[in-house]
Amino acid sequence: MARLDIIANNTLKEAITSLSLVDVTGDGRNEIVVSTIQGDARVLHLEADGSVSEIARFGDLAPIATTGVGDVTGDGVPDLVVGGLDHSLKVIALHKEELAIRCECPLGTIPTALCVANVMGDEKAEVIVATDDNALRCFGWYNVTLDKLAHKVVERPVFSIQPFRSKGIPYSRFVFGDDSEYVFIYQYADDRLHELSKMRARGAVDLVATGSVTGGRLDEIVAISNRNITLFGYGSSGLEFYDNLRAPEQVSSVKIGSVMREGISPGQVIVSQTNTLLSVLSLDGRRLIEEGSVRSRSKAAESLIDYGDIDGDGQPEIVQAAANDLFIVSVED
Repeated sequence: MARLDIIANNTLKEAITSLSLVDVTGDGRNEIVVSTIQGDARVLHLEADGSVSEIARFGDLAPIATTGVGDVTGDGVPDLVVGGLDHSLKVIALHKEELAIRCECPLGTIPTALCVANVMGDEKAEVIVATDDNALRCFGWYNVTLDKLAHKVVERPVFSIQPFRSKGIPYSRFVFGDDSEYVFIYQYADDRLHELSKMRARGAVDLVATGSVTGGRLDEIVAISNRNITLFGYGSSGLEFYDNLRAPEQVSSVKIGSVMREGISPGQVIVSQTNTLLSVLSLDGRRLIEEGSVRSRSKAAESLIDYGDIDGDGQPEIVQAAANDLFIVSVED
């Protein structure tokens, strides 16, 4: 069993609307990248005393609908991609410790989900964005702006997209789900977005997460359907069902990654419920087993999570955002 401890708590003035952990300064430590209801994006650094200091900020953004992080421009520095209610995509880069817009791309409709994934296998990542007109669009960086590479109309709106990685393959596929109760794997090829596989989940899919649980060549996939947590693998015949758990409350955020040195499985499923109950799950054979849990607030309507080494000790921490609070959680075997 694992022990989850809240080792720091920081409060911002505004409610947090997105959360990512990424090394934006190149020092080997992850910074905390957040957007807030105020309409700004901030990069926060964890200090030795557990407090956070702001090292960069960009304000005056339209209300943010969805975000993603990755090296879109190919300069080796992560970019923050923001989809706003102003019907646009913005690529925001960290340059000389400032957040600055690299480009703005009009969509003509509201973005509902996006991910940054290298779907072409070159030095730059692409942006896959879903919009409220039931479309998926793939954009790539060309010269100084985003250029649309592919457009596909799907049957239902999409609210969560994640990269699907395979070791030894230079490009990524991507995963999404919708209220048809299916999880889909898609691939970009020949200027088109192609469906590779799909499988039914335990209800309308609200969230998806990808990452290595078993330590194998291919990512595993988690689909969240309200309180149902369903884990899939990918085999020679396509998607395969592993296990399903039902959470006590609705799940509002989920990640897959290795946050334990001696877990039952090489990677874990990290789940945060709307009431801020944070749980770490491992895979024992084909069964999901809870390794440990902690609850950060007595009341909350939603919570967000990400993980990474933010203090430089070589061991990942989990960061949870609930309203305007940031909680730093350590995981000890």
